[in-house]
Amino acid sequence: MSNINLLPWRDTLACRRKKQFSLLFSVCLCLTTVFVFFADWLVEREISYQRHQNQRLQKEITILDNQLGEIRLLKERRKALLERMHLIERLQLRRNISVRLFNQLPELIPDGVYLNTLSLENEQIDINGKTEAYGRVATMMRSIDNSDWLGKSKISTIFLDSTSPLSLSQFSMMFKVIETSLFPDMAKGDK
Repeated sequence: MSNINLLPWRDTLACRRKKQFSLLFSVCLCLTTVFVFFADWLVEREISYQRHQNQRLQKEITILDNQLGEIRLLKERRKALLERMHLIERLQLRRNISVRLFNQLPELIPDGVYLNTLSLENEQIDINGKTEAYGRVATMMRSIDNSDWLGKSKISTIFLDSTSPLSLSQFSMMFKVIETSLFPDMAKGDK
């Protein structure tokens, strides 16, 4: 058999394959580098966009917080104003209590009961007087409790006064102005 040397052919083939591999490796390395830089640029762009969006949201949140603070302040002012209006309305209605009380006293006080003093303080009315019989004071208390704007009557003292020429009993009692029936419009507004 003849002796053929195939080594140079193999060396050339190996050299060609090495060059192809090097070229292919370089192209892949370049493409990978380009892809990595492109991906990095894309991620940085998205991060920058997201930071911009976050800053915009922070500005909007600050604006909305300021508006909420103003709304809270307006609500507090409104509440204070409504309380003042309610107080003024109550005071206007309360100034007629004494007139209404003196108009209704003849209906509330039966014959045989005589008043010495009447004092009105806040919602409480104190009465001192004299009566011919205990039953008449009880009748007066019942008519006060049945009134549409007066109630909670209590007798403090009742005793026989021996100093007067007639046998009259001294009594002291108190009752209250019931506001819900005195101010029907306000009671509806509170609900």
